[in-house]
Amino acid sequence: MTPSAVCIASGGDAIRFRSYINQAIYARERGFSYHLGIGLSRGARSPYEPKFVVIEEMLPHFEWVVWMDDDVYVTDMAHPHLETLLREAESSDAFLVLAEGPVETHGGWTRINTGVMALRNDPRTWELLADARAVNLDELRGRWDEEEFGVFTNGDQDTICWSLHVKQHLLVGTRIVSHRLLNSRPHYYEQSLEDAFAVHFCGAGDKMLRVAQFAGRFGLGQELVGEDLLDRWSVRRRHRMARTERAARTAQERARLFKRRVQRKIDFVRATRRWK
Repeated sequence: MTPSAVCIASGGDAIRFRSYINQAIYARERGFSYHLGIGLSRGARSPYEPKFVVIEEMLPHFEWVVWMDDDVYVTDMAHPHLETLLREAESSDAFLVLAEGPVETHGGWTRINTGVMALRNDPRTWELLADARAVNLDELRGRWDEEEFGVFTNGDQDTICWSLHVKQHLLVGTRIVSHRLLNSRPHYYEQSLEDAFAVHFCGAGDKMLRVAQFAGRFGLGQELVGEDLLDRWSVRRRHRMARTERAARTAQERARLFKRRVQRKIDFVRATRRWK
């Protein structure tokens, strides 16, 4: 494997965050290609269809496509974490590298998280993508076992997890690694940005606010990239969320969470006719 054989890919049906600056700088620093795609397609059956489209567009041109959701930011750019994972995958004839789903702050978990995926240009990858796209989410929801697979997220993650579950040869060719090696969360960072390879702001809520709060811990802007690297790659537009905006967004987020808690209590009382 050479760096030119690897493409970091991201995108969707819109450009929402400054993560593409972060991901592009990481790719340039490591010698990888970078592709930001708007994966529109006719007859898309889910909001996650563009993800598959972008991956399938890039896969024929590289040995590996490393997909990163648009709410994923690389935090440790200096060390060859990804290169090591890909070499280890090749040595064991794996076609897919995923991270375990870490325990979230609310206690939920998933067996895997597809926010970052390393996919090899291999027949097994094409088989997995075809199978995952064919899964009916409504039908899958009815047979989902949360004790075995974790939280049902109603997206591509569930369909990929299920496709690996029903086809043993695909699961055998998959490496599931620690979240710190590929796809972690803000609450696992304690000392520095090198505590994990990448941080993923998954789930509901104001993600721009969450990025700003995390960035503020390390003196960074919305790109989660240091000034030295921003200068090196001639990034002229840089964004730091103003205190007034952060305060307003924080108030809105607290109101949203309060409203959600109230609605859950109302639903519980209606369903059980009990307060507790």
